[in-house]
Amino acid sequence: MDNSSDALKSKFLLDPEITFLNHGSYGSCPKPVFEVYQKYQTDLESHPIKFMQEDVYKLLEISRESLSHYVNCDKDDLIFVTNPTQAVGTVIHNILINSNDEVLSTNLEYGSCDRMWTYDADQKGYKYIQAEINLPIEDKETFLNQFWSYASDQTKYVFISQITSTTGMILPIPEIVAEAKKRGIKTIIDGAHVPAHIPLDIKELDPDYYTGALHKWLCCPKGSSFLYVKKEKQDGIQPMLKSWGWGEEYEKFKSSVQLHSPSRFINVFQWQGTNDMSTFFTVPEAIQFQEEHDWDSVRSRSINMVIEARNRINEITKLPKICPDNWLGQMATILFPIDDTVAFKKTLYNDYQIEMPVMRHIEHTAFRISIQGYNTQADIDHLINALEELI
Repeated sequence: MDNSSDALKSKFLLDPEITFLNHGSYGSCPKPVFEVYQKYQTDLESHPIKFMQEDVYKLLEISRESLSHYVNCDKDDLIFVTNPTQAVGTVIHNILINSNDEVLSTNLEYGSCDRMWTYDADQKGYKYIQAEINLPIEDKETFLNQFWSYASDQTKYVFISQITSTTGMILPIPEIVAEAKKRGIKTIIDGAHVPAHIPLDIKELDPDYYTGALHKWLCCPKGSSFLYVKKEKQDGIQPMLKSWGWGEEYEKFKSSVQLHSPSRFINVFQWQGTNDMSTFFTVPEAIQFQEEHDWDSVRSRSINMVIEARNRINEITKLPKICPDNWLGQMATILFPIDDTVAFKKTLYNDYQIEMPVMRHIEHTAFRISIQGYNTQADIDHLINALEELI
């Protein structure tokens, strides 16, 4: 099957008039996967009672089975959630942190998660410590030494992104998880950008908690993510919303608890009220779509385009790269001399029809490019031409 950029561009629903270099924010869904998604929505509206009371649970199990093979974990150790923010919030809701404890993170974390940790630490009195990671990154050893220099005997949890949203960098998470185990520290990994972007083997990585988005690089419809919880951490875990799968440990609820799995973890989380869960059911189709289009080669092509684009832009700006090439996947954040980030983003979109995020991070101004299989060399050339004019 043809997996060229031009062929794949026709498989997606994106506006052809826009040069879309922002797959990393919300992803984009291929037409065949989106059609399956709409079929499930139609089935729900055609037979709402049967679908919500019977079909939902079977379809959830099929999708969990498919995803579990894809990320290598037990199907009953993961649940579907709307986004990684919800997943991280669920973890925060369930872990015990005393007032003299510390949670170690970085200054590179996603804003919504950063806000939740800040609020929770303020309410409970523990310390949420963000290691100051200096840019540019020199190498893995320097990064790890910098990160662990902020740890102490009071550090009970590490919360860190595997691929950071703001910088697009792939952090050395296997080394961090391994070192955390040696120190008796539990790990909560935000892998929002990981599934279908870089290889993920949860059993091999062995974190305590892991979340990943499926609507980003796996290209499911919006609002599809997962939360993995190591089996020994599932005992007593509670959803923020207690619904019909919850309460089997209470005598008054035993007769009415809706058990659809031998796993308490699955039962208490998979039913969260009358939500349209159609996006969760598309996981097998999204995986199949990428398999049919030889996505390993698509990924490789995209990564090469990212590195080449960054090199060409650096030649224009003469500004430093924030990390080595081997810290990048299909995203790169590139420093650019921008006085007004908001005006610059509007100019790119309104005058050049280029969609990508522009940001200010610490003392730097930059933009981030995300390259997916549908992006062509013409997209990159158009961006470079626009930047040359603007600079």
